[in-house]
Amino acid sequence: MEQQIKIAAKLYDIRNTAKRFFKEDFWEKIKPHTEIIKQVMKSNGIGEMKALLKISETEMYKDSGMTQMMFISAMVELLEPSKPNDQ
Repeated sequence: MEQQIKIAAKLYDIRNTAKRFFKEDFWEKIKPHTEIIKQVMKSNGIGEMKALLKISETEMYKDSGMTQMMFISAMVELLEPSKPNDQ
């Protein structure tokens, strides 16, 4: 259980970093990533985390740290949406 909590904390830290970096543009920036996650979820009948793991196998994901941050942020927002001013 401790390991799962540490992983969750890291995922939230990544999302919070993206929110601080993009500020008010954060919601618009993660929108395409959110849609891709939703499409993967629907087409494979899986949840958010498994969809992210599937996406993480793609070259697009592997080649860009920024892309990774945006997909992780989108996945966290799908799991537990935050308010625009939350950090």
